[in-house]
Amino acid sequence: STDKGKLRVPAATYTVGDTPVGGAGLAINDIASVKLETPKATVWAGEVFPATYTLSVVRRYYHTLASNVDWPTAPFAAEDMSKPEPVETLVQGERRVLSVQHTRLLAREPGSFTLKPATQMVNLMVGTPSFFAQASVEQRQVTSGPLSVTVNPLPPAPPNFSKAVGQFTLTSKVVPTTATPGEPVTWTLELSGTGNWPDIAGLPEREVSSDFQVVQPKSKRTMKEGALFEGTLSEDVVLVPTKPGRYTLGPVKFTYFDPATGNYKTLSTEAVTVNITAANAQPAQAAATGPLQFSLDGTSTTSPVMPRTVNAVPPVPPENLPRDPLPGSATGVAPFRGDTLWLVASIPAALLTLTVWLVLAALRSRNRDPQRLRREAKQKLATILAEFRSLSGSDSGSQLSALLPGDGPDKHRAGSSQQRCSSQLLHQWQIHSAALWEISHAAPGAPRLQAAVAAHSSEAALAWTKLWEEADRTQFGPNAPLPSDWIARADAALNAVRVPDWPARSLFAPRNFLPFLFSILMLVTFGAPTSAHAADSATEAYKRAEFPAAETAWRKTVATNPDDWTARHNLGLALAQQERWSEATAHWTSAFLRAPRADATRWDLALGLQRSGMAPPDLVGFSRGEGRPALARFASPGEWQFTLVAASLLIAAALIVLLLRGYSRIGPWARPAALITMLVAMLLAAAATFSLRTYGQLADPAAALVWQPSTLRSIPTEADNSQKTSPLSAGSIAVVDKTFLGWSRLTFAGGQQGWVRTEDLIELYR
Repeated sequence: STDKGKLRVPAATYTVGDTPVGGAGLAINDIASVKLETPKATVWAGEVFPATYTLSVVRRYYHTLASNVDWPTAPFAAEDMSKPEPVETLVQGERRVLSVQHTRLLAREPGSFTLKPATQMVNLMVGTPSFFAQASVEQRQVTSGPLSVTVNPLPPAPPNFSKAVGQFTLTSKVVPTTATPGEPVTWTLELSGTGNWPDIAGLPEREVSSDFQVVQPKSKRTMKEGALFEGTLSEDVVLVPTKPGRYTLGPVKFTYFDPATGNYKTLSTEAVTVNITAANAQPAQAAATGPLQFSLDGTSTTSPVMPRTVNAVPPVPPENLPRDPLPGSATGVAPFRGDTLWLVASIPAALLTLTVWLVLAALRSRNRDPQRLRREAKQKLATILAEFRSLSGSDSGSQLSALLPGDGPDKHRAGSSQQRCSSQLLHQWQIHSAALWEISHAAPGAPRLQAAVAAHSSEAALAWTKLWEEADRTQFGPNAPLPSDWIARADAALNAVRVPDWPARSLFAPRNFLPFLFSILMLVTFGAPTSAHAADSATEAYKRAEFPAAETAWRKTVATNPDDWTARHNLGLALAQQERWSEATAHWTSAFLRAPRADATRWDLALGLQRSGMAPPDLVGFSRGEGRPALARFASPGEWQFTLVAASLLIAAALIVLLLRGYSRIGPWARPAALITMLVAMLLAAAATFSLRTYGQLADPAAALVWQPSTLRSIPTEADNSQKTSPLSAGSIAVVDKTFLGWSRLTFAGGQQGWVRTEDLIELYR
């Protein structure tokens, strides 16, 4: 409605696009482009195939890579991207910077998949540099298109398929091939190649004669550095022969699928003949004992998780004033290196679980050892023969007067009780003799005994049969005493019997060492005291507005105990009162990383970022507490690392409960309790891993923050003007991996390295 009446105007239409880069009016796609490619759009299930990530940026805008490539490859497993190495090239008459990175993927299940796009943060130079000012650096995100891959199912597999897909080689080695009984023989089997190693459980089973004692084999999986799908699996088996003979080891067969040819292939090792000769070098006879099978499962690895980036806007706190100093001291948990973390998280739990497992397995093996009853029977027979000697009154056992019939009724009455006792011992001797030679019959005769003894030792069959017949005749025959040398012959026959002993294994559990190690760790982490007098004097100086004096006192406290986050907070206050906001923000960041749940550290971080003008994406996300940082800042990086260790111990406890249940040591409640415990542990581990990935380089114990604009140099000197340099903006986060005469070498998330003056940095955990 207007003063001219009602008028109709056409609708306005606007197309919303990306924010132009700087003042050039160009969209990000006009300056930078990303492409994901794979040479094989169709692969087999389980096949490892390559993928290439290519970033192209116009040279006059390129500054640095601001982050690693973030590419969610689920449901595929993927290796880490190769290290980026930007190079310059000429594309359609314009110079561009190309950054090419490679990786390999593994698809386990058949189907058609479209992987999500890859993203990366890039620092772009905008504006025109002058004598008085440097060009501004703007951080933008570039995104690739999706990657489509079709995964075909494998053809029908043969029955002995190992589930391995790729290209492999199998070698077998036996050392030595000539030995004597008791001398160990080592049989080594090694599988190597490129393929779906996470899905390969272990090496094929092998068969050896039961004339060998087998020491439990241990497999060793060695992966190529930085590779997930290229490695070697070897297994050494120690065989101890017990008798002479000529034995054949192998062949061993391994069937896998070759994606290059689309067919199944079988690798076969050559058979090796081992000669076991007696000590007197007599010719070996062919062995006729049955085979013994054994195998050992391998271990799998998990797919790596790609890092993430945050693109956020600096928050504006509701007030612009710092808070008051915090009284006393509070120590936070500093993180430790990633490789140390995995050692601490995995080795104690693995050792604990393995120790319990081996102990339970050893107990069960000893109880179920088929030779256990024979060993017990042999011990009982030795005891019975000793009682025989005591009854006969002869140490040598050559006289058995107590068992001989008497000449008159008085002598017979005097020896009747002794004869009854001897008759009972003789009956027990026969019972345990039958157990020694594994005779299940309740009352075996001499022929059955002779056959049973001959099955073990043909030389001993006649001696034991004669002893048995004499015992039967004495017990059941009329007036038939035992021969005077019966005990001596029984002793000699028993001593000649060789029953294999149970192979003892030395198992040592670190139960006495781990509490001590844990106490030392807690002492180092939490035990550094802070002087209460120094903190009080610094607080009084701050209240009197003597900010330089307060700064000096709190700096001494931080130098003495870098983990005291209240001192870091108070030091930042003293610096902020002197308008040194950037340096204060660095110390407040350090305090936040030790106590992210504290209201004071969250307030400090948001205030520092707003007043200093620094806006590193990682810190902006944590100051706002939205998205991924909302979970991560519930604990510090060090606390999340301890959470990961606790989750590992919980999983170990659940496995121990399942082992105890499997060996019937506890009741049926074990399975649901173990599953619930394992689920809780997995949730804790997932939350800890997610949060540590969210912290990124901030979770590294050598992390540092550049608190003032500086210059990144290729060598640690200012004298060489011909070296390559790059401007380094305040708020940059990197890891200090080396120092040299007042210089520190920084490694950024994208892999770039360079030297900067140490005074331009504040190390966040040191």
